[in-house]
Amino acid sequence: VIRHVLQDYDMLEILDVHSPSSARKVLGESIRAIWSPPLTAIRDYYGEEVAYYFSFVSFYLQQLAYSPALASVVLYFVRIYRKDTIDTCTITPLFGVGMFIWAVTFLKRWRQEENRLAYQWGTFEQHPFSHKVQLRPDFEGELRISPVTGKMVKYYPQSRRYFTYAFGFVVSVMLLSVAFFVMILSLNLQGYVHPKHDPFRWTAEEQHPFHYPFLSAMSDKGALFDVDTYFSLIPVVLHVIVIMTLNMIYRSVAEWLTELENHETEANHENSLIFKRFFFEACDAYFALFYLAFYERDIAKLRGELVSVFLIDTFRRLGVECILPLVTQRLTNGPDEAAANLKKKTDEVHPDNDNSDIIAQFKKDEYEIFDDYLEMVIQFGYITLFASAYPMGSFIAIFANMIEFRSDLFKLGRLCKKPRVLRTGHIGSWRLLISCIIWLSALTNCLIFGFTSQQMMEFLPGLFIIGSDGDQHFAEGKGKIVVMLVFTFERIMIIIGVVIALAISAVPDDVKVKIERLSYLKEQEARKLRQELKDMKKNKSTGNGRNTIA
Repeated sequence: VIRHVLQDYDMLEILDVHSPSSARKVLGESIRAIWSPPLTAIRDYYGEEVAYYFSFVSFYLQQLAYSPALASVVLYFVRIYRKDTIDTCTITPLFGVGMFIWAVTFLKRWRQEENRLAYQWGTFEQHPFSHKVQLRPDFEGELRISPVTGKMVKYYPQSRRYFTYAFGFVVSVMLLSVAFFVMILSLNLQGYVHPKHDPFRWTAEEQHPFHYPFLSAMSDKGALFDVDTYFSLIPVVLHVIVIMTLNMIYRSVAEWLTELENHETEANHENSLIFKRFFFEACDAYFALFYLAFYERDIAKLRGELVSVFLIDTFRRLGVECILPLVTQRLTNGPDEAAANLKKKTDEVHPDNDNSDIIAQFKKDEYEIFDDYLEMVIQFGYITLFASAYPMGSFIAIFANMIEFRSDLFKLGRLCKKPRVLRTGHIGSWRLLISCIIWLSALTNCLIFGFTSQQMMEFLPGLFIIGSDGDQHFAEGKGKIVVMLVFTFERIMIIIGVVIALAISAVPDDVKVKIERLSYLKEQEARKLRQELKDMKKNKSTGNGRNTIA
């Protein structure tokens, strides 16, 4: 609607102006808070959509502190005491199982918190399939009678949308192929891809398909990107820059593809865009990790990459989201602010006619809540999908998230335009994406347990042998048994997760009681109103009868 108003009236933008004092108050309370930002103040100033994001980050942070972080620290010291490695530690696989159970419980408990907040904020949706949905002004279709309302509505056949889905899939795969190729080049430069690391697997007859000798030689001892020097971080930084560029390109491509799909409602349009962008950027984030875990099957390289990802990604977010925009704004707006201050001092501008603050806010970037959700969900994938490879990830995530919600509020209040207030009762499609990651983590941790590391061999040594290369191999005739056991363990974890998910209600008991009470009062009020209308009709008909007799 706003987009059409801008077009019809030749306007540049409808700007919701920041209140500097309110923004500073919210930011100040958040900086002083330890675990949770001031959700009520955020909701009052930024609206429910933004408040739900910060409530999710706060809830996620607190749940991490309660169990996974504590368990990862205990596991770390136990491994030091026992002189175990990730490969030989028998407790690490149990941590992976525990993280899966925690993740399933976390999502169900978040559903409860989500519904509790929705009830408190007056956005609880009792009828999610209501026909009262927000239609897209750009939706195009043929007019026909709606079977729901009986009114003339636009109709677009779903079969025509399938063609655009297929076209979008092909375009996305092509761009992902570019990202995959960049990842392979980066891994070669980092020294992760080299046949000498696994000479029994890669021989003269069967060469490594992703090995580029010229690039991998740059990571050798004494070379430009020697893995034992700080110069080895240069390929990682270059990889991050290229991936960020590809993500920016795909953002425009995803918006174009979603427009082609011609969705009827804003919700469907937004969900389709979220799924596209998340799929692409998640693949970028996890490509290297899945490659090292399940193609190279090297737990040490996987763990090293996870450590690099956590450290670099945390500093990247802080730099790209806060420091760089702040410096850019200072350089861009510095001369304008100096001129505006000079005019104020010389009384050339009357205070009532001073629009310098509004102009400065107009020049700021739009706030993208998608990017903030994406970072949290990607991080959630790091600590759940690869829990058996890097247990300390959940502990590090606590400190990263404590910085994250403060930097996000700083970005909101100081660096971005104030977002339009949008009422909602949930975090939308992100909950479904988190659920997909959780169920996938059962498989990835079992694969790490059985194939990537030597963890399974510690429990069942008779199924494996150690070759002359120092790596584990299946004992003769035992490969099928190992595969069967790995997928049996995965099915058991899935069953446990399903039982937990079914046992925990999505709506808390106290909210259920309040909703039932509210429904009861509404029904009583409606019954009373119907009775009053019935009595009025009866009295009216009785009065007419008396007049007729008279």
